Amino acid sequence: KILFFFAFCSFSQGQVPFHHDPSVLKDPTGYKLRFGDKIRISVRGEPDCNIESVISNDGKVEVIHVGEIFVAGKSVKQAQKLIEETYKSQRIFARPNVKVFISKYVERVVFLTGSVNRKGPYVFPPEVEAMNIVEVIARAGGFNDIARKSKVYVTRTFYDNNGNQTDSKTYEIDVDSLSSGASSKTQRFWIYPGDRIEVPERLL
Repeated sequence: KILFFFAFCSFSQGQVPFHHDPSVLKDPTGYKLRFGDKIRISVRGEPDCNIESVISNDGKVEVIHVGEIFVAGKSVKQAQKLIEETYKSQRIFARPNVKVFISKYVERVVFLTGSVNRKGPYVFPPEVEAMNIVEVIARAGGFNDIARKSKVYVTRTFYDNNGNQTDSKTYEIDVDSLSSGASSKTQRFWIYPGDRIEVPERLL
């Protein structure tokens, strides 16, 4: 199992197949647009309507002749359909053919500190919602020689629907047991974007 994790580290993020990896959580319905994503909108035969824009913090994007439209949480196809329906309902175009492309995904990161080989941010692949802590540490370079693998701290901040911080919790995780399967073959601790992982040194 350990060799499996380290074999993954030799691939770039774009090359690693997440489809059947039990250490990775993906949205089964596909990628959903997020605030911070840069998207390109085009309307066939209407070059003046072509635009590239970043989805704002409130989930909206500017659309030519229409104004702001809320697209966060929608798939690319859902966003295309919404823009087409808006054009038709406002009688701007009778049969608009809209295409939406993601030109740049917003970076969603986990921060690693302490006894790891590569400190700093680890960027989640766009399609990934969460990853097992064992997988995150392996992909971020793994533990160094003096890491205390049995007591790793994960700090998670919680927010309300308006983006205001409501709480912060720190969890103590025995990553050594999780990676060896000693605790349970199916047990995992999921890491989400924004989490902070601290790996202390073991006592020598």
